[in-house]
Amino acid sequence: MTRLYAKRTSNQPEDCSKIMSALTVGGAAPESSIPWQHTNPLAGAPCQPGPQVREVVTWELAQKYFLDPTFGGALITGQRNVFTTTADLTGIAFVTEPRHLSPLISRLRVETSSRTDAEWDLDYDFQGNRVNASTVLLNYHIGQVTMGGGDAVLQIPAQTTISSSGSAQPANFNQFRAALGYGSPNKRGFSGASSVGYDAEVNKLQFVSSQATYNWDCCGVTMEYRSYTIANVRNENLFRFTFTLANIGGFGSLRHQESLY
Repeated sequence: MTRLYAKRTSNQPEDCSKIMSALTVGGAAPESSIPWQHTNPLAGAPCQPGPQVREVVTWELAQKYFLDPTFGGALITGQRNVFTTTADLTGIAFVTEPRHLSPLISRLRVETSSRTDAEWDLDYDFQGNRVNASTVLLNYHIGQVTMGGGDAVLQIPAQTTISSSGSAQPANFNQFRAALGYGSPNKRGFSGASSVGYDAEVNKLQFVSSQATYNWDCCGVTMEYRSYTIANVRNENLFRFTFTLANIGGFGSLRHQESLY
């Protein structure tokens, strides 16, 4: 992993209204996949001077070598196999035949300015000579408002059957995503966020997700609505909630890792 840092050249106090956490559209699992992760100070409140050094570029390259190409005989040729060692590397089920090398994964994150940031995730399979996944994310922050957009392209290896001849063509997916949010999970009062995903392959809205939070001094409530329309795989509406008590904990059907904040 390579990191590039930049040093602040101004000693002026930071403007709290410009501090906003990063929004990540997608999610999955990308690993990286929860939009807001930091508490936002109240607009106009005095801020402590920030760190003199900040991380502006992070680039991670990784590839695995498997000593046993059959994974101890667990691999089934012609099917998408998922093992712990492959799932820890990438979310794409790339093992459909014996192999020594995994795809090369690249994770590039750039904080272009105090208001903007970008990320590009790429999986390239040298054995199949193709791009398994390419996801581009862009975010823009205005005070406590965050806007984000992205495009996710996937080529998932297709499973073959005994009667089929040759290698099956990979299944292609191309999804555009957008998100809009205000506030943060610990902000007093109202916060909200919404994201959508549009499938360019079938020209159809694939999912919609909206969350709203209201926090008091003692507790807070978060409500969520999600709708999925994924061909014959998933077609449903979900309503979930979480009730949180300060300094104690929370309970409900909305898990923290599924939060849009």
